[in-house]
Amino acid sequence: MNQAAIIGVGRVGGAFALALDRCGFAVSELVTRDGSIPSIADDLSHALRLSDIGSSSQIDAEIVIIAVPDPSIREVMAAIRTRVAEGAIIFHTSGSLASDVLIGTGQTARNYGSLHPLIAISDPISGSTAFSGAYFCIEGGEEAVAIGRKLVEGFGGQELIVETTKKPLYHAAAVMSAGHLIALHAIAMRLFAHAGIDASTGKEALLALSQSALRNLGTSSAEDALTGTFARLDIETFRRHLESLDAFGDEISKDVYLDLGFASLGLVPETPENSVARQEFAQELNMAKAKGK
Repeated sequence: MNQAAIIGVGRVGGAFALALDRCGFAVSELVTRDGSIPSIADDLSHALRLSDIGSSSQIDAEIVIIAVPDPSIREVMAAIRTRVAEGAIIFHTSGSLASDVLIGTGQTARNYGSLHPLIAISDPISGSTAFSGAYFCIEGGEEAVAIGRKLVEGFGGQELIVETTKKPLYHAAAVMSAGHLIALHAIAMRLFAHAGIDASTGKEALLALSQSALRNLGTSSAEDALTGTFARLDIETFRRHLESLDAFGDEISKDVYLDLGFASLGLVPETPENSVARQEFAQELNMAKAKGK
């Protein structure tokens, strides 16, 4: 297989097109909603055809990648179903949807799959470069999974095989480790600003702290990497934090702090030496959470 078509040529679709082109595939067709010329067209090494979603022309590529927003995947698949070649391997790139959204009445799952790059893609060019070394979630029918693995190998990436029914759980975990991490930093930067720290300096300081914590996590378990107030079962410091958060008056910041506090406390192993302190800490967390309801 050496021909691919991309349906939806935004940041993700463009990154796939460039990455496929780089590893020896001929990107033979780019399909957009209105047939307009995508910005990455000149960066591809092969001559290609442009078409729009509503076109009736055949899509002859052996691999078709649908890279449109999640709510549009079913609609787009319905629009191109009669246009794709029989036996073509069809992927969508959603992180939360499984491949079954592509399967039509009377069709089998074998050549339908999902291929989700587990990276943040801000533009097609840097995104395609970041494919090398990135993890990709591969899910779907037997033939699609086999081809997906070959594509990921060609990109220089690494594979994550996920069961179809577990796809949303995989994506929830991804959101927590990336999108929610950004939201968490935004909260921390807001608290820093309230403490009188310059925004730019605060951002740099918090990023350095997070990076050091992630480096620790890279070389040890989550339980061993945990540091700070909850790891030490330092209840007096916890109480001071609550007083300051109450004075700040931002309920979202306090709720996030408490919810993550429960998760952090769950990483602290209970031993005969810390059993009483751990239970006391859990009680105070519960009381603080109940007080906020």
